[in-house]
Amino acid sequence: MKKLLSALAISALALQAQADSLLIKGADVYTADTMLAATDLFINDGKIAAVGKNLTMSADKTIDAKGKSVTAGLFNSYTQLGAVEVGAIEQTSDFYTERPDITAALKVADAFNPQSTLLPYNRAHGLTQALLIPESGSGLFSGQVALVQLGGTPKVINESLAIAVDYTEYGVSLAGNSRAAAMALLRQNLTDARDFSANKTAALAGERRDYTLSLMDLAALEPVIKGQKPLLVRVNRASDITKILALANEFELKLILAGVKEGWMVAKAIAAQGIPVIMDPIENLPSGYDALGARLDNAKLLSDAGVTLLFTGMSWHNTHNAHLVRQSAGNAVANGLDKQLAIAAMTANPARWFKSPLTGDIRQGAVADLVLWSGDPLEVTSSAELVIAAGVEASQVTRATMLRDRYFERLSK
Repeated sequence: MKKLLSALAISALALQAQADSLLIKGADVYTADTMLAATDLFINDGKIAAVGKNLTMSADKTIDAKGKSVTAGLFNSYTQLGAVEVGAIEQTSDFYTERPDITAALKVADAFNPQSTLLPYNRAHGLTQALLIPESGSGLFSGQVALVQLGGTPKVINESLAIAVDYTEYGVSLAGNSRAAAMALLRQNLTDARDFSANKTAALAGERRDYTLSLMDLAALEPVIKGQKPLLVRVNRASDITKILALANEFELKLILAGVKEGWMVAKAIAAQGIPVIMDPIENLPSGYDALGARLDNAKLLSDAGVTLLFTGMSWHNTHNAHLVRQSAGNAVANGLDKQLAIAAMTANPARWFKSPLTGDIRQGAVADLVLWSGDPLEVTSSAELVIAAGVEASQVTRATMLRDRYFERLSK
């Protein structure tokens, strides 16, 4: 591990000492809105200085990118990056707790490890931003959602941009194995949070009624009750989605939905409230009784109704292989979604919704956060040839490449 970290550090220093300016010639450039065929990009001091045809600027380094493509750095909207290393080893999993007095208050950003080997691996495959979302371990509330950047020195950009709730079959099982009980409890939790917010001094002095959540959980929910922070609800069944939409209206909450395997059934209702959806387009199996209506064109149908899409990828690999959000986007296109919308769902859309300082777009004046692909960005055989993350060219050295090289050298002797 020490050798790995040392190699990564040396690589980072070497890259910082490399070219200050870069000219990428003739690539198909995917912006947030359109595809610019055979277009040049000039990058200077970590920013996109120019985008256009036949640019003639003098650069420290020029890349012939004919037949290749450029997108913004990928953004996966549902991971546990930096909070888990080996999923089967409990001591390396910090994205949940079984303590009943720490639910909404769980700030998973406190466990973020910027030296996780998963970060350079995913970055080398084009992932530069991600949400870090805790999982429920003892109740409906999972904890506080964080925004992380993988470029340069990986770091947490926003340690609490939403509070997560699990209203899938699993979350319901933690609340009495009844949707009716889970909804009653969720409504009471929010009512208690509202009371706590309005009577904080008395509540902290023990002069209010008993609450269903701990005081630290209620304090964490205060920005949600005030409409300052969204509630991110993982939910799949169409009827459950409808109930959550109604709850958001009742308590005047900002809302983000995640999962939504049956979202296509109530797409118009979701769109009418202007609520974005975090989803994996490849999920089409009835993995539970709340996902009997799962289908591969879910993303297309939601988009057609006017829902803003935020993609995660390969949900069963959404952390160790978080970069596979690109493959999920490709599957969405194969099942009818417009290609430009699919690319935006893993770049510009989440960057905008989660107020990232990186735009998720390719435009003049923006910090360079982009990927040069060997071919079409949604083709599974294309690879990331160059990753510039938060203005710095990222190392392609990962634990995987070091192991490859180590044993390849031994076998070749």
